[in-house]
Amino acid sequence: MAAVSAISGFFADASYIRAELELARDYLPADSYTLISQQVEALLALNNNDLGLATILSLTLALWSARAGSAALMRALNAIHGLPNRWGHWHQLRALVLTGVMVGLALAGMIAGIAVPLALGFLPLGPFAALALEGAQILFALGFVAIGMALMYRLGLNREVYHPLFTRGVLVAVVIWVAASRGFVIYLNNFDAYNRIYGSIGAVVALLFWLYLSGYAVLLGAAVDAARARAKARLRRP
Repeated sequence: MAAVSAISGFFADASYIRAELELARDYLPADSYTLISQQVEALLALNNNDLGLATILSLTLALWSARAGSAALMRALNAIHGLPNRWGHWHQLRALVLTGVMVGLALAGMIAGIAVPLALGFLPLGPFAALALEGAQILFALGFVAIGMALMYRLGLNREVYHPLFTRGVLVAVVIWVAASRGFVIYLNNFDAYNRIYGSIGAVVALLFWLYLSGYAVLLGAAVDAARARAKARLRRP
């Protein structure tokens, strides 16, 4: 998030970045959203010279830190598909590439979020303009989530992948992720147990649990693809 915000600060107006971040409000716990938005606002408040240094530091630290999460996700995906894990520099490099691809995809999604309102402004939508804009932004956001999960399934496996980019597992993962995220947000809005139990670190705990749910959504989608692949292999046996 820090790396994406720092890079986007070079080509996007702060108001656009805030608008893109607003799209995530419905899928993040309220306190966690506030925590993230405060960090983004701190980055946006920097001048260009500071932002250049922030970009370098954020990219280095964020990519290297997120690499460990990508490596763990790759091990889980290979375990689901019954594939051996690769260790050493090649595994770390693949994990770093996957992390970089996810950051690039987030930036592409942000650029698309800026371009869509501009494109819709030239269409004669009349009173439906606001509704069309909101619907287009949500569809674009979910589309980039689906692309991200599809790339995880393709780049995270220790074998060549020949199936189409978008599979039933990707669809299942996106549906589960949306349902789990919205359900978790509704739960926190109605019960707010994390702040009562964990106090000032409730926002961090809620964010970690949301990441935990997101990871399970990705792995359940991968399990669907693995089950389908095994079923097809059994049918091909004589």
